[in-house]
Amino acid sequence: MLVDLLRLQALAFWRAPFRAGRLALAAIKAAGVLYAVGAAAILGVVLPDLLGVVAPGADALALVERWLLPGLAALTAARLLFQDVPTRGARAFLLLPVSRRRVAAGVLARSLGSPFNVAPLAFALPFAGRVVRAAAGAEAAWAWALAVVAGVGLSHAVLVAWKTQLGARPAAVVTGAALTVAAVAALDAATGGLLAAARSGGLWVSILLVAMAGTGLVWVLGGVARALSLDCPRARARRPGGASGFAHAGTRAFLDLDARLVTRASYPRGISVNALFLSVGLTVAAAAGGSVLPSDLLLVFSAGALAGSVGQFAVPFASGHYDRLMTLPGALGPFVRAKWAGLVLVTLALGALQAVIVLVLDPARTPLVAVSVLFSVGVLAPAALWGSTLAPKPIDLSGRVAFNYKVQAWGGQAMVGATAALAAGLMTLAGPRWGAGAAAVLGLAGVLAAPFWLRALARHIHRQRHAVAARFRTSL
Repeated sequence: MLVDLLRLQALAFWRAPFRAGRLALAAIKAAGVLYAVGAAAILGVVLPDLLGVVAPGADALALVERWLLPGLAALTAARLLFQDVPTRGARAFLLLPVSRRRVAAGVLARSLGSPFNVAPLAFALPFAGRVVRAAAGAEAAWAWALAVVAGVGLSHAVLVAWKTQLGARPAAVVTGAALTVAAVAALDAATGGLLAAARSGGLWVSILLVAMAGTGLVWVLGGVARALSLDCPRARARRPGGASGFAHAGTRAFLDLDARLVTRASYPRGISVNALFLSVGLTVAAAAGGSVLPSDLLLVFSAGALAGSVGQFAVPFASGHYDRLMTLPGALGPFVRAKWAGLVLVTLALGALQAVIVLVLDPARTPLVAVSVLFSVGVLAPAALWGSTLAPKPIDLSGRVAFNYKVQAWGGQAMVGATAALAAGLMTLAGPRWGAGAAAVLGLAGVLAAPFWLRALARHIHRQRHAVAARFRTSL
C-alpha cells in the first residue's frame, strides 16, 4: 500500500499542470531540507568540540539533556503550523476495495518521513553514538537514543491527532494532547530528567516512552482512518421553526447559518479552536513573559487570532453556496454585516477570557486587553474580511485538516500581516503607552466607520461575484 501511495503521488506530481514551477519549488524545498538535516547531523558530532571553543568547561551532554525535551515541545508547536498530514492524496483509495485502515497506515507511514522527524534524529543519533557512548557506554547510548526516538514519536502522534481530529473531536484531542504533555513532564520531574535517567541505566524509562509513543501512534491511526471517511458529518436536528440563512436574507439568519457551519463542519471548527489556543497562548506568554518578550505588543495583537483566522475564510466558507447566495434579493448587506458581527462577538468573548488570565498573571496590563479587543474588531477584523475577498480560494468544508496556511488566500494573509506591522510600528515608534493608545483610537475609528466600510465591502463582493463564482465552480 505504501509503495502504491508513493508511486501514485509521484505520478500525480509529474502529470500536474505547471510542472516546471513545481519542480523548481520542490528542488528548493529539498535543498533546504538537506541543509537542515546535514547541519543537524554535523552538529550532533562536533557539538562538544564547538562548546570547547565558545564555552570552555561546558558539559555538552548535560546541556543537551537539559534542553532537548523543551526543544521537542517547541518542535511540536512548529509542526502545528507547518507540517501537513498527507490525507488528501489518499482519499482516492477509498473508492477501491481496500481496507480503510490500510490506507490510513500508508498515510501515517508517509508522514513519518517529515523533516520535523528526521532533523532531530539526525542530531540526536550521532550525538548518542559519540558523546553518550563515550560517557556511559554503548548500552546507555542505545537507551538514550531510544528515549529520543520515542520523544519524537510522541511529538508526531500529537501532530497527527491535532491535524486530523481537532475539528471533529476537539475535546478528545485537546485532552489527549494535554495528558501526553503532562505525563512526559511528570515523568521527567519524577526521574530527575528523562534522558539522564535513561542514560544512567534506566532502560525502563526508554521502554515506557516507547510504549507511550506506540500507543499514541496506534490511537492516531484510528483517527486517520476516521478522517479518511467519505461520509459527511451527521447534521444536528433543525430547531423547530428555525430560519435558514439562505431562505431569509437577514443578519441574524446569517449569524445562525455561520453558527451551524462551525458546529457541523470540522474545518471551520478546527480553525476556530486553533485560533482560540493561539490567542490564549499569546496572552499567557505576554502576561508571564515580563521583559523577556515584547509583552505589550503580544497583548495588543492577542485577541485578534480569531478575527484574523476566521475572518480570512469569511467568503471562501460560502464557496459551495456562492451562486445561491447571489440570487437572494438584498443578501450581500446582511451577509457582510453578519460576518463582522460574528467576529465581534467571538472577539468580545475571547477578550473576557483574556482579561481573567491577565488579572491573575499581570494585573497592571489589564487595560491592554481592552486595547486588543478594540484593535481587533475595528482594524484587524475589517482587514481580514477585505482580504478574504482578494483572490479567495474555495474550501472543502468537510475537510478534516484543522489548520493549513497553504489554503489561505494571499490577500487575507497580506492584510492581516499589514495590521500586525501597523501594531508593531505604533508600539515601536510611539512607545508602549502611546502606541497602545493610538491602536485603541484606530480600533474605535474602525468601529464607528463600520457602516461605511461594510457597504463598500458589499459593493466590492457584488462587483466580483461572477468571477469568483466561476472560479469556485471550476475548482470544486
